[in-house]
Amino acid sequence: MLGLPSTTEVDRVLPKRAFYEHLQLDPATRRSFVDDIESITLRNSIKPSTTGIPAGDVVQEVLVLEVALKGATVPKAALAAIARSNPHRLLFACTRDGRACLAVLLGSLVVGQWQDAGELALRLDPTGMDQTWDLMASQVAYGDEGRAGETVEERHATDEKIERLKERLAKVEARHRKEKQFARRNRLFDEENKLREEIRRLMEGGAK
Repeated sequence: MLGLPSTTEVDRVLPKRAFYEHLQLDPATRRSFVDDIESITLRNSIKPSTTGIPAGDVVQEVLVLEVALKGATVPKAALAAIARSNPHRLLFACTRDGRACLAVLLGSLVVGQWQDAGELALRLDPTGMDQTWDLMASQVAYGDEGRAGETVEERHATDEKIERLKERLAKVEARHRKEKQFARRNRLFDEENKLREEIRRLMEGGAK
């Protein structure tokens, strides 16, 4: 699966019940395991003994789980709960009707685009397991091979911060347009400029 080495193949079905009966889940997420997921299969175990890639300082193993879906809905909350409960890094391959999309947890769950399942392939980095995870997750989340000097988690955290700042900026701009009082308009204008500068700084830092 995903063009990964045959030495990493496991192909073991994991009972859904083992997840939703033993994890602390809200009712909607628990229901999602039943309503949205057909089956969960451990497809690959990527680690030093199956790849020859040295263990990392942070990552020792990456597990690839195929999640066969009943419908078109990707059960994000259920997948995030599974990932948070596991000490290893998880990469999900959601499949339905010969198509697949990949997902990884990077603070929040990031889901890639649907493609023909046979077209999906991921590269590994022989340098180490930390680098392998970074490369795999970058391919899923960004469609690239990552950024030098920045882990995929750091990159995603920066992106999320930029989005929060943009949302805050939009609210401040809306208040500025409605405000009639001169001094308050000036304060809001200053706040807008500070937010724009912070967004610019973060975006330029990530582009390096």
